[in-house]
Formats: sequence, structure tokens, C-alpha cells
Amino acid sequence: MEFMLWAALSLHIFSVVIWLGSLCFLSAILYPVLEVEAQTGSNLAEHIHRRMMPFLWLSLWTIGITGVALYIFSPEFLYGREKIEWTTPVHGKVVLFIFIVIFSMRTRTLYALYRSSKEKRVGYLRNMARAIRITILLGILSLLLSAWESITKITS
Repeated sequence: MEFMLWAALSLHIFSVVIWLGSLCFLSAILYPVLEVEAQTGSNLAEHIHRRMMPFLWLSLWTIGITGVALYIFSPEFLYGREKIEWTTPVHGKVVLFIFIVIFSMRTRTLYALYRSSKEKRVGYLRNMARAIRITILLGILSLLLSAWESITKITS
């Protein structure tokens, strides 16, 4: 059981780093380039974006699955006998993850609209960038909740 906990934690941390780093790349580098290319008609940045999105979704779902595995393999979890307190950082991370998935789906929908419309590309791009920035903020909040959870485990 200890190996499963270690493996799930390693995969979870690796996926978070990949996911958050990729979102920062999209927000800081690729979307400004896409905005310029939307006016010129080039498709290189769009090709990079299209290749990167399945990788981002894979990372996001790996985070969700390993998060559930970490919760189940945790020594504090006694298979249904745990006292559920909704003020714990774990439950806050679950709520944040749900919002992260919602904003990620919004970004995916906006990208489909971006690809289908030639006239409103810049507007869709700005909305995608805004949704990505909100997702990054939620991810950072989730990391802060993880740090709080670790500190409370160490001090108790």
C-alpha cells in the first residue's frame, strides 16, 4: 500500500508540474503569438496549440485520478469510516479541481469557435487567454491548499 501511495504522489506531482507549466506557456507565449497570427493568416502557432491540447487534457485527468488514489491510499482514510469535515484542504482542492475542469472545458469550446470563425478570432483568443489565466490562478490556489495541508500534517 505504501508503494501505491508513493507512485500516485509522484505521478500526481509530475502531472501538476507539466499541466501548470503548459498553461503558463500557453498564456504567456503562445496566445500572444496566436493573436498576431490571427491577423496575418499563419497557422504555425495554431498547429502547436492543437498538438498541445490533448497532452494538457491527459495531464489534467491524471491529476484527478491520482488525486482520488492519494485520498483512498492515505493512511487517514479508513474506507468509509472517515469523519468528513468540509473545511479541510483536501475538500477545497476537490472544489477547485471541479472549477479547473469547467474552465478547461470553456477554453476547449472557445478554441473550437476560434477555429471555425475567421472574423472573430481575436475576441475568442482573448476569452481563451482569460479562461487560461483563471485556470492558472485556481491551480496556484490548489498548490497553496496542498502546502497548507502538508503543514497541518507536520504540525499535528
